Amino acid sequence: MSALAQNQWQRISARSLRRGRAVHQFACVLAVQAVLFSAVARADPQNVPWEFSLTPYLWLPRVDASMRYETPGNGGSTVSMTNLLQHLNAALFLSGEARKGRWGLAADLVFCSFRREGSNVTTVAGPGGEAEAPVNSATTTSLTGYMVSVTGNYSLLRRPDARLDLLGGLRYTHIGTTLDWSFATSVDGLPGRSGSAGQDVDLWDGIVGFRGSAGFGGGKWFVPYYLDAGAGTSKFTWQGMLGIGYSFGWGDLLLVYRYLSFEQGDEHPVQRLYFSGPALGARFNF
Repeated sequence: MSALAQNQWQRISARSLRRGRAVHQFACVLAVQAVLFSAVARADPQNVPWEFSLTPYLWLPRVDASMRYETPGNGGSTVSMTNLLQHLNAALFLSGEARKGRWGLAADLVFCSFRREGSNVTTVAGPGGEAEAPVNSATTTSLTGYMVSVTGNYSLLRRPDARLDLLGGLRYTHIGTTLDWSFATSVDGLPGRSGSAGQDVDLWDGIVGFRGSAGFGGGKWFVPYYLDAGAGTSKFTWQGMLGIGYSFGWGDLLLVYRYLSFEQGDEHPVQRLYFSGPALGARFNF
């Protein structure tokens, strides 16, 4: 082989070797990047699976309300209704949550319908001020309401024995009331001894708060808690809950005391409305 041919062969061999090394290095870089991307993908919250829960529950609240009715020939009359629970016609209570990593979306539905036959109006307030109602001979009061709360949640603390979420969202409440009265005597503030009045009110309130749980007793028992407050159509609204729970493989059993309050002020249709009482529920996780 001539010297010229040998030099060309050496140059070709050197280029091939360099190309081979470059291909090998490129393949190594791709492999490292693939490993790193796989690790990041596993740590990426976007790949955390969704978690869902559904909680049907039974709530037995004491319901007290002070409502302002617009009556013919009068600027308005205030009627107080107390302890409507014993006259509950229908109810539906349901809450649920969808969560991915630290972020979650929760919703709560409350529906109640009350109807009371007989004496239930305790006070009537018209232009002359508040006075006790006379004998109710055929008075019927009814109150139907439903509330939907939707909140976004972010976990500040998420451990098996303790959880704490910040929340913010919207609460919508619809309240429909009717009053059919028949009094033994005329009432200052009402157009006659008998009559009817009714109204529908929609409340839109923004709310902020927190919720969570604290475990004890080996991890099976825990204390759930919740608190929110807000305003909007309501002058002020707030809700609180505290109780005890026990964990099973399928979810949790909950026994809590819950309080819910709305206040609009004396010049508004819903002057005051309170729900308070125990609730028993089962939370199913899937």
